[in-house]
Amino acid sequence: MNLRGIANRATTRINRNLPAEALICQGYGTAASGKRTAIYADPVAITAQVQALTKDEIRHLDAQNIAGTEMAAYVNRQLTSIDRDKGSGGDVVLFGDQPTVPVDLRGSAWVVTAVLEAWTTAGWSRVGLTRQMSS
Repeated sequence: MNLRGIANRATTRINRNLPAEALICQGYGTAASGKRTAIYADPVAITAQVQALTKDEIRHLDAQNIAGTEMAAYVNRQLTSIDRDKGSGGDVVLFGDQPTVPVDLRGSAWVVTAVLEAWTTAGWSRVGLTRQMSS
């Protein structure tokens, strides 16, 4: 049974899914200067449903000293946050400029700062996202 699919049919009536892309972190590279930068795989199309964080999630993230997480998103893919053991810096969600994307999200990049729910066998996850500064 695809529980997320059932719930998604109900929730999209009031909060539609948004097209986005995921940049999956593949590790780090180090420049000659010693500066480390994340290396990402090519963008992968995903569907995201953006929601507010709950009060308990905000408290939980604060207790873990994870600051700046601004929203949550259900996505149809497994995404990861920083994983020092795997050398991963956290995946990135990119929202495009399509008219279906809310104006305040258009063209924005969000790093995954927390995995709130990981349903590895079901193919979806709920993640906490922090907006990245535009360059």
